[in-house]
Amino acid sequence: MSGLLERSRAAQEWETLLKDRMLPYWHNTTANSRAGYQVYDPGDQTLVRSRSWRKRIQSAIKGRDDRRQNETERGLVSQARLLWVFSHAHILGYSTSQHDYLKAAGLGYSYLIETMLDHQCGGLYWKTDVTRGVIEPLKILYGQSIAIYALVEYHRASGLADPLEYACALYQTVQRKFHDKTHGGWIEHCERDFTLLTCTGERLPGVPDIIGFKSGDAHLHWMEALTELYIEAKDASVRDSLVEAIDLLCTKFYPPNVSTSCEYRLPDWKPVTSDEFSGISHGHMIEFGWLMLHAQRALRIPCNWDHFESLLRHSLGYGFDHERGGFYFRGKPHEPACDTTKFWWVQAEGLSALTDAVAQFDSDEYNGALIQLVNWILSYQIRSDDGVWIVSTGAEGRPQNVKKAGAWKAAYHEVRAIAKFVHAFAPQSSI
Repeated sequence: MSGLLERSRAAQEWETLLKDRMLPYWHNTTANSRAGYQVYDPGDQTLVRSRSWRKRIQSAIKGRDDRRQNETERGLVSQARLLWVFSHAHILGYSTSQHDYLKAAGLGYSYLIETMLDHQCGGLYWKTDVTRGVIEPLKILYGQSIAIYALVEYHRASGLADPLEYACALYQTVQRKFHDKTHGGWIEHCERDFTLLTCTGERLPGVPDIIGFKSGDAHLHWMEALTELYIEAKDASVRDSLVEAIDLLCTKFYPPNVSTSCEYRLPDWKPVTSDEFSGISHGHMIEFGWLMLHAQRALRIPCNWDHFESLLRHSLGYGFDHERGGFYFRGKPHEPACDTTKFWWVQAEGLSALTDAVAQFDSDEYNGALIQLVNWILSYQIRSDDGVWIVSTGAEGRPQNVKKAGAWKAAYHEVRAIAKFVHAFAPQSSI
C-alpha cells in the first residue's frame, strides 16, 4: 500500500473517530455542569487486576475520595483546553443538536470569566472550586497562555468581540507583570498579586516546571498563544512579543544544534547545572518545531525548515521506537532516550510535526515514521471504543496510566493533532 493511500485511509478513519466518538465522549463527560467543566476519570480498573485485594480496596476508597474532590475542582489548564476543544469542534462544523459544541464552549467561557478571572489583581487563578471559590490563587505563565489560546478560539467560533478583548487585556497583564525587563523573556510563577514565588529550584505539586527558572515548556506555550492572538488582533506589541519568544526558544531552549538544547535556564539565561534538570523532552522539542513554523507563517516570514528538521531528525534518531512506533519521553542530546515512557501528548505532538514534515517533503523517512506512529496510537494509545487516548504506556505498549481525563489531560493535544492530520491527508475532508 502506498504511503499516500495509507495516510488517506488513516485520515478518513480518524475523522470518523473524532467526529462520532471522541468529541461526543468529551462533551458528554465534561459539559454537564453549570460551573465549568468536570474533568475526572478514575481509569479502567480492569487493566490493573494484578494488584492484591488489599491494595484494590485501599485504592477504591482513595478513588472515591479523589473523585469527590475532583468533581468540584476546576484547574485553569483543563478548563481553558476544553474551551479551546469545543470551540475548535464547532469551527470544524461538528456541532449537532445533540452535541452543541458552541454551547459547551460558552459554558467554559462563562466559568473562566466569572470565576477564574481575578478582577482585582488581574490574570486568572490557577485553581478554583465550585463550592469554595478560589483554592489556588497562584498566577502561572503557563495557565495565562492556555487561557489566551482558548479565548481567541472561542472568539473565532462565536463571532463575539468580548473573548478577544479579554485575551488582549490578559496579554497586557502578562506583559506588565511577567515580562523580564532586565534579561528578556518571561517569569513563570507568581503569587496572586504577582509577587515572585521565593522557593526557587523547587517543584510544587500540580504546578508546571521549576519555580524561579525559565522553561522551554512555558515559553513555547506563550509563543503558541501569541501566535493566535496576533493572527486575530494584528497588534504591534503582540507581534514584538511573538518575535522575542521565537528568538528565545530558537537560541536558548531548542536551537538547531541540539547539543546546546535544554529545558530550563536561570532568570539571566545561564544554564542550570544540576543533572536533575538536564536533558531534553522529545515531546517539547518537536512540539516547538511545528509551532515555530506556524508562528513564522503568522508573521509572514520565511519558515525555518532547516531548524525544524534538525529537531525532528534528532528525536527520530534518539527518541523514536523504530521497531514498534511511538516517541519516547526524554533523554540527553545525542543519546538514546533514558525515559522510554510513551505519553499521549508526546505522540500527539509527534503526529503534528510529522504531518508537517510529510506534507512538505513527502520523504520515505518521514512517511515511514508517520505510518508507524499512526499504527502505534491506534493499537496501543487507544484502549476503548470511544477512541480517547490513555495517558501512557511503556515502550512495548503495556498500559501504565490508563486514565483518559484529568487536570492535565483535557483533549487538546490529541484533538488538535488529529484535526491537523485529517486536514492534510483526508480526501474531501470537512475539516
